[in-house]
Amino acid sequence: MTLPSWWQVTIPHRDIREGKLSEAIFAADLGDVVYGKAPLEYRDASIFFQKTYLTQGLKNLLENVLSRLSGGKGDAVIQLQTPFGGGKTHALLALYHVVRHRKEIEHLTAVSELPEAKDAKVTVFVGTQADAVSGKTPWGEIAEQLGQYEIIKEHDKKRIAPGKEKLRQILEASGPTLILMDEILEYIVKANRAEKVEKITQGQTLAFLQEISEVVASSENCGLVITLPASILERYDEEAERSLQQLQKISGRVEAVYTPVEGVEIYEVIRKRLFEDLGDEKTRRQVAESYFKLYQSLSTDVPSEVKEIEYRERIERAYPFHPELIDVLYERWGSYPTFQRTRGVLRLVAEVVADLYGGKVVSPLIQSSIVNLENQTIRREFIKHIGNEYDSVISADIAGKNAKAPRIDKEMGSEYERYGTAKGIATSVFLYSFSAGASRETTLPRIRVALLREGIPATIVGDAVAKLEEELWYFHSERKQYAFRNQPNLNRVIVDREETISEDRIREELKGLIQKNAGRALEVYLWPESASDIPDNKNLKLAILSPSCSYDSDKGKRLAAELFEKAGLGFRVYKNTLFILLIDDNQHVFLNKALRRLLALGEIQSDKSLLETLTRQSQEELNKKLKETEKEMPFKILMAYRYLGVLENGGINWKDLGIPTVGSSQTISERVKQYLKDQEKLLSRLTPKYLLDKTFGKDENEKSLREIYELHLKTPGMPLPESEEVLLDAVIEGARTGILGVRENTEVYYRQEVTPTIDSIVLRGEVASRIKEGEREEERKGGAEEEEIVKKGAIRRVTLRAKIPWDKLSAVITGVIRPLMDRGLPPEITIEIQADSVEGFDRTTLDSKVKETLRQIDAKIEEWKEE
Repeated sequence: MTLPSWWQVTIPHRDIREGKLSEAIFAADLGDVVYGKAPLEYRDASIFFQKTYLTQGLKNLLENVLSRLSGGKGDAVIQLQTPFGGGKTHALLALYHVVRHRKEIEHLTAVSELPEAKDAKVTVFVGTQADAVSGKTPWGEIAEQLGQYEIIKEHDKKRIAPGKEKLRQILEASGPTLILMDEILEYIVKANRAEKVEKITQGQTLAFLQEISEVVASSENCGLVITLPASILERYDEEAERSLQQLQKISGRVEAVYTPVEGVEIYEVIRKRLFEDLGDEKTRRQVAESYFKLYQSLSTDVPSEVKEIEYRERIERAYPFHPELIDVLYERWGSYPTFQRTRGVLRLVAEVVADLYGGKVVSPLIQSSIVNLENQTIRREFIKHIGNEYDSVISADIAGKNAKAPRIDKEMGSEYERYGTAKGIATSVFLYSFSAGASRETTLPRIRVALLREGIPATIVGDAVAKLEEELWYFHSERKQYAFRNQPNLNRVIVDREETISEDRIREELKGLIQKNAGRALEVYLWPESASDIPDNKNLKLAILSPSCSYDSDKGKRLAAELFEKAGLGFRVYKNTLFILLIDDNQHVFLNKALRRLLALGEIQSDKSLLETLTRQSQEELNKKLKETEKEMPFKILMAYRYLGVLENGGINWKDLGIPTVGSSQTISERVKQYLKDQEKLLSRLTPKYLLDKTFGKDENEKSLREIYELHLKTPGMPLPESEEVLLDAVIEGARTGILGVRENTEVYYRQEVTPTIDSIVLRGEVASRIKEGEREEERKGGAEEEEIVKKGAIRRVTLRAKIPWDKLSAVITGVIRPLMDRGLPPEITIEIQADSVEGFDRTTLDSKVKETLRQIDAKIEEWKEE
């Protein structure tokens, strides 16, 4: 069952639904309420209590004070000492309304259950609103509100504390009385300065507080509630610190300290203030159960506490918020003195609710990952506590038109784009990155809690975080801890250095890498510019053109045509031996980017002063990135150079080599050669029948092997033998099986072993068969004649001496030595060599080469003469 989104279940208060949130409604001020200047939410007792959740602390406080005012048990003097923004003023407002306007709110269930203090009065003094120079003193203000000003009129004008008897007289005349004193330290600081200027005895306010505390404590139906900060804020000085210590000592013996908001009560406070209706309880339970089961299934991939049964209950109590959002705001951001804890959380989540309610973002709960930092109001609520420099951090990495996290979501598609995965993770990490305490980062398990909801696969989180590490500028990771900082991370350092890398340097680096990875499987010519750069020989050649001559450019096609057609000033003869490789324009863009990254990483690695500014983990990451980029370059080059030009009968045919195998260690020439073999353009084996069918004309009965070889090398489109040996092997097989014959000078070989050379003559099989049959007939006829010649005096020995051209020695073997061997014993061969040299022979040639070769073949040197 698909869970409903929170905005389909709950109803926010009208001001949130209509987008009419006012800053003032989150800035409760007791003085403004007393003087009728506060927003209606605080000024009207009924509305105030309808939007107020009575926490246990607040309920205890109200019961204590009301019991005291009605003559029962209760603490006479109460000090509300909580962190700034922790609910002190709200507690004072509750006390003020429940005493001053009890009849107006008696119908409310929360109020009707409280004790009733009949005829009780309430008097208020707010230190931030009082004028310490010319306004009434605390004792004057309290007396006037109670209608007893005349009793201490002179003391007020002279700004001298009246003493306990005067104060007791005022309280006895007033009946049950509650005195509320807010921000009293603020007034003391101002009063001390005024007393110095006016040369009045200092410490009068402290003296008054000592006196009123003792008077209230000794009465039966009076109460005093004072608010004090938990610690001195930055705006106070050492004198204020001493005053706070004195205040604490003055009331220390009779005070009771209350905490208005504790633990999970913050959830109730926020829900009561922001929502009219939270929907049905069944839905809340279903949502809580769904999240709880999700966490159970993730085992150790999420923090242990979210898998405990108590956390399911917290989810239900926090609904429609996820507890993790409220917790990170209250505990981490609330630690900033300027955040005002409960008030700050309320103000911020109210903006979040208004934004998400208007945008109808699909999510069962409001989690930190869906907080919209593009909303300038929400963004300002964060930035004002941490510094304006973080505005650019958010814009660069997290939210906004040019931010990288949303761009990653678009590029990755699927769940990334649908759920804003990268942006959500970046947002939640940002919220966890700030605290006045020590904890200023988060972990992968906590990121999962902040992000995962129905529909988002848990497996996506690790990959998404790795993507953020790779591309964001201010996203820092160390020891599996993640945070945003206002200092650029390694990625930003790399990008900055990349901007200094010129195109010329990239071009040089690419050329060097191609040379390094070209290989020797083919004869490689790198970035030729004209036909004269590639020789016209029989070797298999691969021309790799420069990126400016890409597959998609006219320049590349024109140069390729010229290279196939010409060799220097003449025409290319061995056209079939040339192959041309062009780069793909799109892949060249990615290759260029990788080369720029490679050069930047190398420069950073070599810059010792820059390295010192990086953390150890960043240095390790730099080294890792450099090695990975170096390792990837051969593959990226193979990806880019993928179009192979092959000359065929109809012109140049461009073959797409496709995507290379990941992890392949092939060189460029090896890849091309393998492709040619796979396409049967380059053959490592030929059949004898192929030789006859493809290279012999209809009327041709014989052809030299050299002519056959050159025919393959010169004719565009013909498959190429990988080497001469491929042809020789085919001829040997053909001669043995009788498919073809071989003639060496006058000798024909058919159905027999032969050792051909490139100069051998290949015969059709039937031709060689007829020749051999004729030879056998001649042998039979000549056999008798031979015997007769032997009897009459046959030639028993032949000795000859002849001058032979050096390049015809192979003909001597086949035409002289072999016939003599066939008719008699192996001949005894003596070679006489006379060699002349204008420059003279060196000893290395004579001794190490000539003599050594003769020794190795067991030749007997009968004469060696040097002149």
